[in-house]
Amino acid sequence: MILEQFDESAAEKADAAMVVAPPSNFGMVDTGVYRSGFPDPASFGFLRGLGLRSVVYLCPEPYMETNAEFLKAEGIRLFQFGIEGNKMWQFGIQGNKVITLFLYLFSS
Repeated sequence: MILEQFDESAAEKADAAMVVAPPSNFGMVDTGVYRSGFPDPASFGFLRGLGLRSVVYLCPEPYMETNAEFLKAEGIRLFQFGIEGNKMWQFGIQGNKVITLFLYLFSS
């Protein structure tokens, strides 16, 4: 009889790799353009299936290392534009950052 030690963390990683769930607030903006809340490892399989070429990160905080590693492994470019969030419509977002964002997107 052969006994093997059960590695619970490996089993959890294997289960997570098979999960195909979109990130929170996921939606299609236009053909090939999507928006969502911040993805977590459970949504990596779903994102992999989209064939993404770029991710635009609009928060000023550093991008999470786990997500950055996923992007690098998949050959997905990360563009970060630190725009301060503001729920009050009277105070628009910074126009120069939005213009720079569009220049990057359309020159790719």
